[in-house]
Amino acid sequence: MKILNERGFMLLQVVFLAMITSIVAMIFLNGVMQVKNRNATLRLTAIHLANEQIAESESRAAQGILPDGSISWLGVDDDLTTYNSGAKEPVKFDVKTNVENFSDNVALKKITVKVEWKVGEENFQIESEKIIREKILQP
Repeated sequence: MKILNERGFMLLQVVFLAMITSIVAMIFLNGVMQVKNRNATLRLTAIHLANEQIAESESRAAQGILPDGSISWLGVDDDLTTYNSGAKEPVKFDVKTNVENFSDNVALKKITVKVEWKVGEENFQIESEKIIREKILQP
């Protein structure tokens, strides 16, 4: 009998190596995508909060009860905290709103809403503005 000195890998070993490599790559990419999706989710939540604050401000302006200057959050306080999957602690949003007259027309108001949040050591913010018409109450 002749003994062959085989060199190289068997096909089965190559297939197992390819499977293990692809599984490790999928796990890594899944973790990266979760972080990106979490940041996108937080940005969308902040946009929703800004839109909700503007809508509530418009409602109050239509009733003639929207004060000028800085106003606090007009929605439900529980909406300012979110629990994202994978996050170690909840993310808290801070909504700051400023209402001022727009030009010389006292019936027009400019609403500026800034939403800020922090993830780890990184700070994020969005800002939204809208011009609305306020109902003028007649004496």
